[in-house]
Amino acid sequence: MAGCPPCKKGAPAWLLTFGDLMSLLLTFFILLVSMSTIDKTRFKEASGSLKDAFGVQQVQLINALPTGESFIATEYQQEIILIQLKEKLQVILSKTRDQGDAELIETDEGFLMPISNNALFLPGTTKLSPSAKTMLLQMANLINGTPNLIRVEGHTGIESDPKQFPSSWDQSATEAAAVVRFLVGEGEVNPTKLQVRGMGHYFPKASSADVDDLEKNHRVEILISREVTSGLK
Repeated sequence: MAGCPPCKKGAPAWLLTFGDLMSLLLTFFILLVSMSTIDKTRFKEASGSLKDAFGVQQVQLINALPTGESFIATEYQQEIILIQLKEKLQVILSKTRDQGDAELIETDEGFLMPISNNALFLPGTTKLSPSAKTMLLQMANLINGTPNLIRVEGHTGIESDPKQFPSSWDQSATEAAAVVRFLVGEGEVNPTKLQVRGMGHYFPKASSADVDDLEKNHRVEILISREVTSGLK
């Protein structure tokens, strides 16, 4: 038999081209991996599904790792709710505020709304006026959508007439209770997230004996608290 032809020195030309191609592909995939972010939770779920499909092991349920977005939403959920409430309350109270009969004050506890007695009740009574009912119904719609605790405080301007009420505590509590009864009865607010307080005339806004100041002291303050009531809407 004739001898084999002598082999050429060095690698074949096709092998050099193939090696260059593999190096380029490897570099390309390394760049892809370096620029990507692997979701560990989804990766493990996917790998578990594949192993289960091939009979290697059962799929294990893995709780999702907290992301920055979910963490912020949890930590600052109440702040977000309160900011949204403030914007809507400004609209609801706009007319009453323009008349000088209401305020919207941000406090450490939440948002406080002092509303004058004249803007809430018919003269000389503890019966809510039609305009007050409209305003309170709008508030109730907002309150129903939040888990926040609502505190309603009644304040009188001076000592009460003993012919009508035994004390200013009785009068202020009666006025605050009238607001709460309406929120529960007509506004369908969950009663377990409402509180009533009768403060009497002991916490005035203005300390002078001027008639106008005394009228300012006669008010109901509605506080939308940062505190939440568990299990309530």
